[in-house]
This record gives sequence, C-alpha cells and structure tokens, in this order.
Amino acid sequence: MIICITGVAGVGKTTIAKELANGLNAVYINLLDFAKERDLIISYDEANNTYIVDEEALIREISNIFEVGKIYVIDGNFSHLIPADLYIVIRTDPNILYKRLEERGYPYHKIFENIWAMNLEVIEDELESMGKVYYTFYNNNREDIEKIVKNILEIIKSNYPGINF
Repeated sequence: MIICITGVAGVGKTTIAKELANGLNAVYINLLDFAKERDLIISYDEANNTYIVDEEALIREISNIFEVGKIYVIDGNFSHLIPADLYIVIRTDPNILYKRLEERGYPYHKIFENIWAMNLEVIEDELESMGKVYYTFYNNNREDIEKIVKNILEIIKSNYPGINF
C-alpha cells in the first residue's frame, strides 16, 4: 500500500507522515530527500529557495523500489504526483501557516506563494484533474496531528481491510 501525504510547506506533512508510518510499521520516504539521494534534482531556484526535481524520473525511480506487501508513507509537497492507493492533503489556517513559514526563515514572497497555493487548492485541483480520490485534514495544533493520524488509520481500516498494522 502506498500512502501520499501532501500539502504546501509548513502544514505539518512530515510530522503526520512520520507518525503515520510509525503507527503502520511502514516505510517512510521524504520525497525531496529521495530525489536528492537519487540525483534527480535538475536545479536550484535561489530566488524561490526551491529545488527543481525531474518529476518523470522521480516517479520512475520511486515506483521501482515499492515491494508488494509493504506499506509506504510518502511525504512531500509534490507526492500527489506519485501513483498511490491513498492521498492525504494537509492544510492549516493561513495565519498559522504564515507564522510557521516566517519562523523557518522563508522570504515574504514565498510565504504568500504557499498561502496562495493552499487557499486556491492547487494540489486538490491537480488531484481532481488526475481523477484521484483524496482526503483533506486541517492541522492547526499538536492535538490535530493525533486526530489526523487516528482518522487516516480509520480510513485504511475501513477501505483497505487486507492491510494489517
């Protein structure tokens, strides 16, 4: 089973993905780290503080590592491009997102680019255009993380009865 956790920077994807992987005894993969390890970075955009990834090569490479019978939790703001069984979109309150990204040292224009992308549901639109079913959760605080992980586990139990964890 392949589960993709996606959303803009600062919404809590990594925290949720790691906790979910732990709860499922799954393989956790951070997509950007995977791309760096496999030399799939095309360039670095200094103006936007962003890596440009060869998406086609990334999809090919990651598809080659999946083993039948294992559970994978894929974490990344472009993980929704990976063929998967379950897509989870994480969102947060725009004011909270602003504070989180500001604390990380993001430039002003990049903070607003992420808020804009989240508010306009760019990722959700991409998933819908690909015909993918997804679930959306809001992560505004630590308690939300625990609830989100619990809800995802319930979705898996209900919709994927053959998955044991």
